[in-house]
Amino acid sequence: MILFIGWLFVFLEVFFIPGITIFAAIGTLTMIGGVVLAFNNFGVVAGCITLAGTAIFTFLSIAFGFKTGLFNGLTLKDTVKGKMNQIDQSKIKVGDVGMALSKIGPIGTGLFNDLTYEVQSMGEYIDEGNKIEVIKVSMNKILIKQIT
Repeated sequence: MILFIGWLFVFLEVFFIPGITIFAAIGTLTMIGGVVLAFNNFGVVAGCITLAGTAIFTFLSIAFGFKTGLFNGLTLKDTVKGKMNQIDQSKIKVGDVGMALSKIGPIGTGLFNDLTYEVQSMGEYIDEGNKIEVIKVSMNKILIKQIT
């Protein structure tokens, strides 16, 4: 029973809650304790058989779990297909005037030359509908200021 509980902790660590290592440590220590008890209570031959059986069973059960795809339903298969704000610098330049399409505080959406961009102010909050001006265009960032 002790060996099974240890195996269960290791199995849970590998397939259900990876990365914590507490369950694997507890499971490993529990299995070691079970093997030590087998050596103490039943002798060297029974202890060696218990040790070998525990190692083989643990290895085969984990290999079987991976090979058969037993837990594929629990794994994440989606990929992120989003991309950074890519700016065509031929369509927007420093000095262009546009309008805030959303509240910019300090990041929001602006309309310049009939195109929508994610914009960033220099820390100020700009309400929707206010006129804004481009003060800097970098690789993926458009810095703006409010026109008063």
